[in-house]
Amino acid sequence: MRGPAVGLTLVLGGMPGVLGAQAGEQAEFISAARTASERYRDRAVAVADGYRPIGPDFPSMGEHWLSVPLVVRGEIDPAHPQILEYVTVDGLPVLAGVAYTQLTRGGPLDTSLPVPASAWHYHQGSVDEESFILSHARGAAEPGPGTGPRVAVLHVWLGVENPAGLFASDNWALPWYRLGLPPPPRAERPSASDLAAALAAGGDAYFLTLLRLRYDLEPDRANRVGDLLAGHGRALRAVLQHRASARPSDTELASRWSAVEADLRTVCARCELWQGKNHP
Repeated sequence: MRGPAVGLTLVLGGMPGVLGAQAGEQAEFISAARTASERYRDRAVAVADGYRPIGPDFPSMGEHWLSVPLVVRGEIDPAHPQILEYVTVDGLPVLAGVAYTQLTRGGPLDTSLPVPASAWHYHQGSVDEESFILSHARGAAEPGPGTGPRVAVLHVWLGVENPAGLFASDNWALPWYRLGLPPPPRAERPSASDLAAALAAGGDAYFLTLLRLRYDLEPDRANRVGDLLAGHGRALRAVLQHRASARPSDTELASRWSAVEADLRTVCARCELWQGKNHP
């Protein structure tokens, strides 16, 4: 991975409109966030400070550890992120990034932080397993209709560099990082090979939950889908681990992912995971 200074240069240099004083303010924000996150590389410190896991382990975001008091306080302080994001590598938690939240309650977003307003994304209602998975799967860049509170979230990838950008909501380098492999070049949206890596890295539980919620699967069908995903995950993991020094080509992995989708449709004809440009 690149060092912090190089990563910061790439982020600021490649972001339109980040010039002069604004670039300096953004650099200060990132520096403060990085300094604040250092202590949480030890997850025991996070637990002692009141952070608790919430929701699933997202293939492209990791586990969310939330501080409810910081969320309720409603202040955006770079030194106190409301969410810590961990990924498990070789059985140990690694701090991949942090996130900041705002409860908008239907009102305007506080854009005082020196980041593009488009870097924030929204979730409707409480940040629990079901609402967080479904709203994230829709790619909620703008607040949707409804009368409940809206949670705006800003990700900052400080621990595992995100090829899509420091503030992108999804980091599809994470599945590869978990497997100990370099990620392929990509755009922001996941490719079929990214999804294959995610399934190999233990993403079957997340994918099953997403399908269960998206298609309202009854228990028997959900169990069959879960067995199918787990089996493909084991096969993909064996391929990637066996050939770790020479990662299979994107074409081969895309073909293997097509087999996953094809087998999935034999169990649930309307089910699909990779919906083109949409997030899974």
